[in-house]
Amino acid sequence: MILGADWVLPVDGAPIAGGAVRVEGGEIAEVSAGLEPDQRFDGCAILPGLVNAHSHLEYAGMSGFGDGRPFDGWIADHIRRRDGLGRDDYLAQARAGVAESLAGGVTTIADCCYAGTVADAAAEVGMRAIVYLEAFSRHDVFDVPLERRLDAVEPRSLVTVGISPHAPYTVDLDDYRRWVDLARERGMPVATHLLEGNMDEHPAADFRDVLGPDTAVIHAVKADADDIALFAELGVPVVHCPRSNALLGCGIAPVPALREAGVRVALGTDSPASALTLDMWDEMRAAILLARAGAARPDVLTAGDVLRMATCEGAAALGLADGLGTLRPGAPADLIVVDLNGSPFLPWDDPEAAVVYGGTPERVALAMVAGRIRFRAGGAAADTTLASSVRARMIDA
Repeated sequence: MILGADWVLPVDGAPIAGGAVRVEGGEIAEVSAGLEPDQRFDGCAILPGLVNAHSHLEYAGMSGFGDGRPFDGWIADHIRRRDGLGRDDYLAQARAGVAESLAGGVTTIADCCYAGTVADAAAEVGMRAIVYLEAFSRHDVFDVPLERRLDAVEPRSLVTVGISPHAPYTVDLDDYRRWVDLARERGMPVATHLLEGNMDEHPAADFRDVLGPDTAVIHAVKADADDIALFAELGVPVVHCPRSNALLGCGIAPVPALREAGVRVALGTDSPASALTLDMWDEMRAAILLARAGAARPDVLTAGDVLRMATCEGAAALGLADGLGTLRPGAPADLIVVDLNGSPFLPWDDPEAAVVYGGTPERVALAMVAGRIRFRAGGAAADTTLASSVRARMIDA
């Protein structure tokens, strides 16, 4: 299969005008301006599928709940509303979240998952996923040990299982150590919310013995120079969630300083409960706006920078397959086609900037995962009726 467009954006190399991508056996076989495409997309760009490095798809029906409350009150309201939910309720929301993500150009999701249903939802549509099972010392309703919860998640070719000790305000330090040790014994990745808001009372140094390249730190809003130096020393990746942090009043993560220190920074939407939507295009633009406003410099974070944070740098930060998030030969064939016809960004000037500033979920024409087309614009819409009914019950909670 050969797909062509006005531009091909490998993201780890220069954009290719009039380029095409040849896919064979689930991998990128060739990227060139000299290929004759089987299908050409005029007014479009082909780029790697987006990597949403942090989400909570099981809360896809919780947009806007508790708006304007202080962070601790918002968390408490969030826990209260979800208390009456069962596994089928979480699965309904996970399916709605996966469908929304894939239609919006996300081909890889890294999800902190309460009931484990995102593994099922992602496998059903053929989306690539890391599903971190959340673990709590407090506010946990599970009587089943974490080991048994992990064993209960069915292995899938595109789904990786990990562990997420939730956050310092819900997990004791001894449990952090125990669960990270368990993950490393099983070769599983780890993600944790750290330095997110005023409820975080521990500096990153308190977690020195559990942090490493396999432990993604989500948020890092309150990271100071010492924290950043520690992340750089230990090779700890950070996931930036600008809309969630802004909406909850947590602040702005020091992304320019993290990147300057050599810390790998990925981009994630967090949950619709805190960021309203799973729109990675809005997330990219928010990252640019907040970084530039905070630094009072227009060059502190470019469109190309955030595009890489949402593709190849995000994949690398999460320890995913070599080449994922690029269009280089030999990389997994996870790609999307973005249609800019009718947008203010044609004719093209800078194709990376055009895609970042003009991209929307509605402009995603096609999404491919592992060489198979998993979404095409104009196809059957996902049924979100069950997720809506779950939301209605949470409103009444």
